[in-house]
Amino acid sequence: MNLNTIYFLHEIGGRKTQEDYIWPPAGTASAEDKIFIICDGVGGSENGELASKLISEFVASALQEIPASTLSATVINDILLQAQQKLIDHAAQYALNTDMATTFTLLVLNDDKAFIAWCGDSRVYHIRKESVLYKTSDHSLVNTLVKKGEITEQEARSHPQKNIILKAIKADYSPIEAEANWITNIEDGDYFMLCTDGLLENISDNELTFLLRQENTNSNGLINAFQQYCFNKTRDNYSMYLLKINKAHVQAIKKNKKGLLFLSSFIIIVTGVISGSYFYLNGQKELNEREVKTPVFMENADTASANLPDTTNLKDSLPYFEIVNERNRNDTIQPPNRATILKGSKDTIPENETATKDKNNLHIKKDSIKKTIKIKEQPKDSIWHPVNQ
Repeated sequence: MNLNTIYFLHEIGGRKTQEDYIWPPAGTASAEDKIFIICDGVGGSENGELASKLISEFVASALQEIPASTLSATVINDILLQAQQKLIDHAAQYALNTDMATTFTLLVLNDDKAFIAWCGDSRVYHIRKESVLYKTSDHSLVNTLVKKGEITEQEARSHPQKNIILKAIKADYSPIEAEANWITNIEDGDYFMLCTDGLLENISDNELTFLLRQENTNSNGLINAFQQYCFNKTRDNYSMYLLKINKAHVQAIKKNKKGLLFLSSFIIIVTGVISGSYFYLNGQKELNEREVKTPVFMENADTASANLPDTTNLKDSLPYFEIVNERNRNDTIQPPNRATILKGSKDTIPENETATKDKNNLHIKKDSIKKTIKIKEQPKDSIWHPVNQ
């Protein structure tokens, strides 16, 4: 989120020392800055200006090292504890009074939203046109009385104990309990204002929005209006960062986010399609490689007969061969009965014997051991298998 306009005040007011500190330092802020801090050294404490400066610079440096999107009350309090330890170490090193303390107010711009945190009675405002949409709740005695209903907000502005605060960052081990919020409802022309209590003394929300309308005259008129108001109302230091939001940049960020979301979805879908196609094709390839080749069958009986072995010179080791119909493997042709074969003369079998009437049967006798080849007309689509007798 970029800024359209940045206004600031950093005035000593009626005090002898400037105990407020602003980050970025006065006169150095630009439209690209995302971190804004205002701290107010606790009035009356020794070295309050040192405390406000040291805490501001430490937190600003720490925030530049972490993503803004990760910020929370826990994260900012951890950073403040480290800053407090640095303050304690500095006080011990230079023998300074440990009563020095400071308030703390933070604004971090991140894309189209803002993170705010505070400790003490310095404030952050979110303003749109002539309405205060949000303001932080002071950690002060009079604000506690207002919440309890014991006094009104108007009475709190002039209460004799209005400067008593309940929370601050001190150079001792006092607990730090900063509050924090994310603001997401941001539009073009909205204002964020960080300020110390010196600017806020005796000012109401209506008076604040009236001062902002002075921008319609010119920027100098706006700053002059705030300076004049503070000069007449307070004797304290007063500091302010007033930031005007550039909505065109906010909308561009939202549009870019939608575009990136669409592009990411498209890439995921395309990747899924490519991956699915790859695994499908690989699976088909693997299935094809696993296919068993179909046996090659003899085309006809003539081919089968031509490929049969020559039986005229069979030896003892010749096995019994059988042609088996592939369609009915159970229809197996049994070899001739050995007793039937041995009837008749040594080398021939009488014609009246059943075995000799089958012209496709051939019997051979050698050393009283018979080996038989039984040839059957082979049907189509058949194969022949050797079978040991």
